[in-house]
Amino acid sequence: MGDTIGTSWPPAEDHSAEVIDLAALLDGDVASLPEAALVEQLLALHRVKARIDGALSRVVSVFDAKKTWAADGARSGPGWLAARVDQSTTVAKAEVALARDLRAMPVVDAAARTGRLGRAKVELLAKVRTPEVAGYFAEHETYLVGEVAKLRVDGARRFLAAWQQQARMMVGWTDPEGPEPEAEPRVAVNLTPTFDGRFVLDGEMDAEHGAIVRNVIAAEVDEMFRVGVFSSTDGLTPAQHRGQAFIEIVLRNGRAGMKHGEIRPSVEVIVDERTLAGQPITDLADLASRVCEIVDGGPIAPATVRRFLCEGTAHRLVLSAEGEVLDCGFDIRLANRAQRRALRHRDGGCGFPGCAAPAAWCDAHHVEPFDPVNETGPTNMANLVLLCKFHHHLVHEGGYQMTLAPDGAVEVRRPDGTPLTPCRPRRKTAEPDEIVALTRRRADELRRAAELRQAA
Repeated sequence: MGDTIGTSWPPAEDHSAEVIDLAALLDGDVASLPEAALVEQLLALHRVKARIDGALSRVVSVFDAKKTWAADGARSGPGWLAARVDQSTTVAKAEVALARDLRAMPVVDAAARTGRLGRAKVELLAKVRTPEVAGYFAEHETYLVGEVAKLRVDGARRFLAAWQQQARMMVGWTDPEGPEPEAEPRVAVNLTPTFDGRFVLDGEMDAEHGAIVRNVIAAEVDEMFRVGVFSSTDGLTPAQHRGQAFIEIVLRNGRAGMKHGEIRPSVEVIVDERTLAGQPITDLADLASRVCEIVDGGPIAPATVRRFLCEGTAHRLVLSAEGEVLDCGFDIRLANRAQRRALRHRDGGCGFPGCAAPAAWCDAHHVEPFDPVNETGPTNMANLVLLCKFHHHLVHEGGYQMTLAPDGAVEVRRPDGTPLTPCRPRRKTAEPDEIVALTRRRADELRRAAELRQAA
């Protein structure tokens, strides 16, 4: 296979002598190329890119060393670049820092300029050349370049990390700021809201906890494939599979903490009663008085609020037009533990026809929407059915219509009103058993006979 950066395999020692028709590469009719020519053009462009990146680092190094940027009144080289090329200040700083590193890495610099190493591998080599192993790196630089050139980028990262660890041991280095990362677990997670109402999740973990989290999520993804929640044709990327699996793990194992003396909500929503009741907006004044949003989040659709109400706690808060609190009602708590146990027994898992998601992944859905304003949508077994997160979204936000028979049988129609394609039920329908019925009748007869003897 080709290297991740795009050099041919095995990697050539030097691409500098390669004659390249750059105009043909940049302006040719790519769509009409046969597959073999298309592959070669792709690899050739990556080889050109590697050489250009190497040459760029060399020019930036000289530009920075001579402080050419100062003639334009710039504060720094990165500032000069950010003002004149399509780079952020952060990227420009990294560009200059790498160019400075390459001054002390002549073998890496030469390999970059000839296209033997792509930018990603050059950055990895610069990253492991930390002060405590700089002398050791100089001794091994030719060896390291030769080994890294043969590896994919992810393999090079692992190889260089292992080399750095061994080099630190060889020079007897210990972290002056404390124990090495492996000696004390380090975990940090950030969940940052964005302007469009979404969240960005990022963080870092030590090797042990990172492996645990990765493997738990991978196992959840495997299980969701096994039961049919995911499929190879569902259109989701691996990252989206992992994201949904992560949410399932959190929802299934999350614990309710406390906030201001009350149970901390998973999601806290504010919605006015007209929006919740589905009343249409009449004019601009009415629009201005409407609210439907996640607290500290962003606006959401009323259908999403109704889905939240299936599993949440509603609290009535009456406000005046000026925002004054007029009345605080009591909390309305929804499906209780006993009802969820009964639902698990009756439905066995997601009640949407054809879904095999287990009960642990499901919410208790109100077939007739729960409406605390008009007091409709009762929370009883005749109006509840288990739905997995995917199908809960589909029913509330996707427009699918659901009805529930007294025995728990579910009928679903598409948004256009047509029925779903018939499928096998999750469980075999219970059938009368003559032997069981006879046994029950005989037990009733014996119980009545005992009661008569007692009465006599």
